[in-house]
Amino acid sequence: MLSTILGSCFSFKAQSDALYSQYMFNQFTINPAYAGSRDALSGVLLFRTQWVGFEGAPNTVNLSAHSPFRGNNTALGVNVVLDEIGPTKSSAFQGTYAYHVQTRFGDLSFGLRGGFLSTRLEKGLLNFQESNDIHDDKITLQAIQPNFDFGTYFYNDFFYAGFSFSHLQGNSLVIQESSVTSLELNRYFNFATGGAIELKNNLVFKPSIMLKYLPGMPLNYDINSSILLNKVLWIGGSYRSTKNIVFLLEYNVNDHLRMGYSYDFDLSPLRNTNSGSHEIFLGTDINIRKKSPLVSPRYL
Repeated sequence: MLSTILGSCFSFKAQSDALYSQYMFNQFTINPAYAGSRDALSGVLLFRTQWVGFEGAPNTVNLSAHSPFRGNNTALGVNVVLDEIGPTKSSAFQGTYAYHVQTRFGDLSFGLRGGFLSTRLEKGLLNFQESNDIHDDKITLQAIQPNFDFGTYFYNDFFYAGFSFSHLQGNSLVIQESSVTSLELNRYFNFATGGAIELKNNLVFKPSIMLKYLPGMPLNYDINSSILLNKVLWIGGSYRSTKNIVFLLEYNVNDHLRMGYSYDFDLSPLRNTNSGSHEIFLGTDINIRKKSPLVSPRYL
């Protein structure tokens, strides 16, 4: 279905970044300044399959890791993303540097992420309306583009607020010079804030909100809330302004291992073409500072 749409238009534009529903449990995916904030070597492996049942729908794999480096003030991180949408396959390989400043109210960090984005279009997977279309040559087109993101992040034990600016250069990935086919790297802004409120010894409430602004487009927002039971199980939900309801679960296996699952239910007309979206992740926090034990559980 998606390949038919792309084939009929052939000149297309799309935003290159994958969508995540569990970013509040892994904020490094949306803000490079989050690197080092968990005071551990923190890694996450995530898989997302979107719009199940819709032909050519997005599938995403994200592998990320970050850690403090040489003291409390600096941190390093890495992101690897593989994203497939119909006949297009995109990948990102990026490194992150973050600098932390301690204040009387909490830590303030600044992060810069840089690397390369690659996009490949397999024209053999496109469905052309005319059998003699000159573009139906079955070849594979590819382009590579440098990319940079910047973010700031403030946090303490019970509150956080972060701002990030993605695709600073705002260029396009032109995958064929003789045509206008491109993958546009739209500049956009994210603002995310939330907190953790201990209601009882074994009950923590975590509300949060994220705003996403793309110039020339309506403001998008996510409203999220979750409850931590017995310091082990997070249960929550989100409402996304693009007319999605998300159900969230995260299980803290122990101090060093956690796993999560989310299900997106579509309220838009697309609900008639798919059975929802699924996302799973596996996260780990490894204490690399023997003198500084991990705080368990990590609320933010």
